[in-house]
Amino acid sequence: MITLLTLLSIAPPRTLIVGGGPNPSNNQIAIESNVQYCAKNLPKGSTVRILFADGDKDSATIRYTPEGERPGPRDKYKSPELPRIDGAASLENVKAEINTLAKGGSSPVLLYFTGHGTIPRPPTPPLSFFNLWKFEQYTAIDMAASIAAFPKDVPVIAIMVQCHAGGFAKSLFKDGDPKQAPMDNRFCGFYASIESRTAAGCTSMINEADYRDFTTYFMGALIGTSRTGQKVAAEDYDKNGFIGMNEAFCWSLINDESIDTPVCTSDEFLRRVVTMPEDEVFATPYSNVLKWATPAQRAALEALSKAADLQGEDRLTKAFATYPRLTDRSTMKEIRGFRFVRLAKTVVLGQRMLQHPDAGLKKRYETLLKDESVNPFRT
Repeated sequence: MITLLTLLSIAPPRTLIVGGGPNPSNNQIAIESNVQYCAKNLPKGSTVRILFADGDKDSATIRYTPEGERPGPRDKYKSPELPRIDGAASLENVKAEINTLAKGGSSPVLLYFTGHGTIPRPPTPPLSFFNLWKFEQYTAIDMAASIAAFPKDVPVIAIMVQCHAGGFAKSLFKDGDPKQAPMDNRFCGFYASIESRTAAGCTSMINEADYRDFTTYFMGALIGTSRTGQKVAAEDYDKNGFIGMNEAFCWSLINDESIDTPVCTSDEFLRRVVTMPEDEVFATPYSNVLKWATPAQRAALEALSKAADLQGEDRLTKAFATYPRLTDRSTMKEIRGFRFVRLAKTVVLGQRMLQHPDAGLKKRYETLLKDESVNPFRT
């Protein structure tokens, strides 16, 4: 008998990890920790290639703060301690490695990027990019071109945890342009922040038990153990014996004690494909939103409501008025309120998507949700 667990399982992924800052002073030890955490927890049978910093395993490119000190002039530098380094995190190497994966088989692909991201300020149109070694730039347009080279039936998962990472959700669309149609490729992604926001996780402090960032929560939920080997009590919200990325995402929305504003490709898809005025979205009664939400979304909505002091049937209206945007000084209460606003909008737009007249777009959305529900670390 084919079980739901079988349907949600995937083969061991072919994995590319891209890590490091653009130079040694911005290549903090937490970035190395992220690479180690991902690489050592890949399932048996996975293959992995790692592009890191300058590509030299003996080069002292990693900045760290000695124990008992605070980040500053006493920071030191060390060489990488990684299971392998296959080259520098350069633009040429990233494109070449992904191109090789596109031509190299039918099993799923996992792309994990950890480092720094930047977004140009006006009047330049927003286009976030990942900062590679020597300040080379890899953009959502580059990723869209890379994804387009894959066979249409090969699932490609991106997990990106740099600042402004959410801009890469645009890679779902042709040429990385959300004004164009979604690509037919089976691509999905999870990102530490919306495009306009910074993200946590680039500390030079060495105590991994203190790390609070999207990798810690999202990947911890998928793997089941923390960076330090402790059990992560993530929830299987739909009680099917399996924690998918969609559940890990909602668990992170609840538990991530940082500035992160996580976003995924289905969020971006709905906001670009479904036309619905903000006033109408946030006038939706809360009981309807709960009814339409998945078990994971429902748990996150309830937890975020409580954390942000939101109550009543009109709580979407209240939330949108109270937490419409964030600043650099926003509190955790405000951050969770903002996460509530975004999640509630996703649920409402998802319900409206069911009535979309374009059957092709509806099918693409269904496939996207299916791809977001797997777990690349548990095959």
